[in-house]
Amino acid sequence: MPELPELEALAEGLTAEIAGRRVERAVAWSPATLRTAEPPLEALAGGEVRAVRRRGKLMLVEAGDLVLVMHLMSSGRLGLTTPPKGRPPRTAGIGLVLDDGRELRLRELSTRRRASASLVPVTGLEHHPQLARLGPEPMGLTAPEWRERLTAPPGVLQNALREGRRVAGVGRCYASEIMWAARLPPLARTDRLPDDAWERLAAAADQVLGAALDRARERITTNLPDREQRLTYVHGHFGEPCLRCGTSLARVGFSEYELVYCPACQTGGRMYADRRMSRLLR
Repeated sequence: MPELPELEALAEGLTAEIAGRRVERAVAWSPATLRTAEPPLEALAGGEVRAVRRRGKLMLVEAGDLVLVMHLMSSGRLGLTTPPKGRPPRTAGIGLVLDDGRELRLRELSTRRRASASLVPVTGLEHHPQLARLGPEPMGLTAPEWRERLTAPPGVLQNALREGRRVAGVGRCYASEIMWAARLPPLARTDRLPDDAWERLAAAADQVLGAALDRARERITTNLPDREQRLTYVHGHFGEPCLRCGTSLARVGFSEYELVYCPACQTGGRMYADRRMSRLLR
C-alpha cells in the first residue's frame, strides 16, 4: 500500500507538472470507483488544476472550485498517462484528461476495486468524512503528542500506529520500520510502554519517514510504480539477520499480512505466536 513518503513525493511531483493545466474532461472509467453523485464528475471540466495534495493516505486534486478526493487503498495507483483511443485497460478507474493531451488516471491493480474517489466542493472539504476523522500528520509530533494520540484510548502499538484517526499516513510498512528503529515491541499495549519509549518513538518516526521521503523523491514524480521499491530494515525481511544485532528476524502471520520484528531488539527475546495458526487451533 502506498504510504506517506510515496504519496507525498507523488503530490509534489504532480503539482510541479500539472498545476495551471485545465481539465478538458473527466471520466469515470469504472463507475464503482466514484462514490459521490453531486456534484457530477463532469463538473471538473474547464477547471484549472491548482495543486495535488496529500492528507494522510488520501490524494486530493484541486481543480477550480472542486476537489477530487481519492483513497488508493492497497492496489490503487495514480499517475499521468496517455488517454486511450478506444476502451481503456480494465485497471482504469477515474481519468482527468488535461489540455495538453495527457490524462491523470486513478487505476487499480486488483480486481477487488477497493480504491475510491469522491468529488467535493472546496467549501465543504473540511466536512468530508474521510478527511474529518484523520489525526495529525506524524512527522514533527513531539513525544507527549505521540503518547496522547496512541493512548487515548489505549491499544496495541502496531495497530495504533496505523489508525488514521490517531495519526495520519502510516501503514504496515513504515509502522514496522518505526517500531524497529525505536526498539519497541509491536504487540505491546500503548498504555504500558515506559516513559522513555515515547521519545524513541518520536525520533524514530521523524528519521524513518524523513529518510523514506527523501528516497521517494528520487524515484517518484508523476507516477506511482506498480511495485513498491522501498529500502526497509525489517518489513519484508523475515528470516534474514537483523541489521543491528544479527538475530534472525521473526514474524507474526495475520490473515492478510505478516508483521516482521527482531526478537532480540524489540521483544526481549520473546517470540510471538502466529495468529493464523492460533485461530486454526481454537
